[in-house]
Amino acid sequence: MRILHTLAERSLGGLEFRVLEQSAWLQRHGYEVAIAAPADSEIGREARQRGLRAVDIAFDSAYSPATVLKLRRAVKALRIDIIDSHSRADGKTAALCRDLCAVVRTRHFAKPMRSSPRRRLEWKLGCDHVIATSLLGKQEILAARLAAPEQISVVGEWAADEFFLPGDTPQARLRTRQALGMRAPDSACVIATIGMLRPEKGQSDLLRVVQRLHAQGMPAIALVVGMPTASTKPYAYALHQLTVDLGISEHVVFAGHRNNVAEMIRAADVVLVPSATEAWSRVVPESYAARRPVVASDVGGLPEIVTPGQTGWLAPPGDVAAYANRIMQIRGNPAQTAAMVGNARAYADANFRLAGKMFSTLEAYKRALRPG
Repeated sequence: MRILHTLAERSLGGLEFRVLEQSAWLQRHGYEVAIAAPADSEIGREARQRGLRAVDIAFDSAYSPATVLKLRRAVKALRIDIIDSHSRADGKTAALCRDLCAVVRTRHFAKPMRSSPRRRLEWKLGCDHVIATSLLGKQEILAARLAAPEQISVVGEWAADEFFLPGDTPQARLRTRQALGMRAPDSACVIATIGMLRPEKGQSDLLRVVQRLHAQGMPAIALVVGMPTASTKPYAYALHQLTVDLGISEHVVFAGHRNNVAEMIRAADVVLVPSATEAWSRVVPESYAARRPVVASDVGGLPEIVTPGQTGWLAPPGDVAAYANRIMQIRGNPAQTAAMVGNARAYADANFRLAGKMFSTLEAYKRALRPG
């Protein structure tokens, strides 16, 4: 089977890392795989660095003859069996290749979708199968009448193998914290968020949580891992200013983009996922695998993978007091927290291994090849 992933975005976030990990796994297991993305995209650069084939195609004008012709030529040259499209623009272009190969649309979001006769027609005629990354995402597709239930597979996120590896020792954790320049690295509660710096990711809530914890007598440090996109740089600047306004500058570490995410998670005492919207979250499975307690917002597909008191904690999105209370509960009940972390790790072992998710993905591809 020969697979071509298509992406229209130029930045590098969770969606793009998912595609990179899928592609690397497929290549290791004997499949031919390529990634089509704009020439100036981060994923194209990263794909080449990882030894993956990259094809330069910009999807800004999805239906332009030049864009369509370029994708069709790539499909023919690489003898592609399956296109897996990951955003709306490239999905439109891929739809015009269905006479050459099967087309899958992967929907990475879990929020209400606009429905119109034109859009329903685009989906009906434009793909052979759909992958949703959460049950809620599938429900939103069904609600918009964009695909039939039997046309949709659900393949959620996973944790890469390095998150399951041993090596989580107090000494290693302390070394990482010291390398990050944290104050009181051996005594403060380190709370991490990991993701692109965007308003909907809620990093500002983490900063307010740290301020609240200090006001309640708990030393805390915010570890913010991630970079802004070109369009969200003003938000990143605002986050830095917020640390000054809240009086917590010395208790915040902006770590930027990191390739060693497992190490960053293990440097934390708690991982906070304060998103305003989220299909699933790569960070939750990764934290489970790395044995770190999770507090997440009760939105999107997060309740599908976080069972309160069993594998983590949920709180209303934007509720800084609730986030802080859950973190204090985690710190104040070590026995309960240890049991919860053990449950979460067992759940990750059973449900969040990359190989299992890739087998499900391949099943979806096979269904696309035989849609009848």
